[in-house]
Amino acid sequence: MSESKTSLRSIDPEAEFGLDVPEYFFYLLFQAVRRRDAAFERALAGLDLSLAQWRAISTIRRFRSCAMSELSAFTAVDRTTLTRSVDQLVRRDLVARRTPETDRRQVRLSLTEGGQSLYARAVDQLLDFNRQALAGVPAERQRDIARGLAAVIRNLEPDKTMAEALIRFEPTRIPGRRA
Repeated sequence: MSESKTSLRSIDPEAEFGLDVPEYFFYLLFQAVRRRDAAFERALAGLDLSLAQWRAISTIRRFRSCAMSELSAFTAVDRTTLTRSVDQLVRRDLVARRTPETDRRQVRLSLTEGGQSLYARAVDQLLDFNRQALAGVPAERQRDIARGLAAVIRNLEPDKTMAEALIRFEPTRIPGRRA
């Protein structure tokens, strides 16, 4: 394919953006998330937390108790990084590992009192970042964007039950999950 045909296919037909709209959408999404993550990670450094550790703490808190497989699915952090992060949180007595009497093969993660306290301090910073990032974006527009992103997740996740679990941020919707 000639370069001119390739260039024409990647240009917005309305000439508002330098890329075609789907490509530009994902480019901007990536840029927004990376910049928010970088700024938030700098703020978390004052609490001696990495972004991966924060994601683990906030997800465990949301679910009250979860398995590593759930944590990995909902944080989108690779298992090696996640295991290292959880190990560090356990050593700091922020996360507890428990093995249920009913199934010794399973390990459940939950926050300790120290983890709950650290979460409370960190979430205030996160909420400030979110407000700053969304300044000037009306609430209804935020909802429209969220609905659009939910549709993208439904399109990208082949397991429809998992897609709905991710969208709702509810662990009970994961197939095969034990209570």
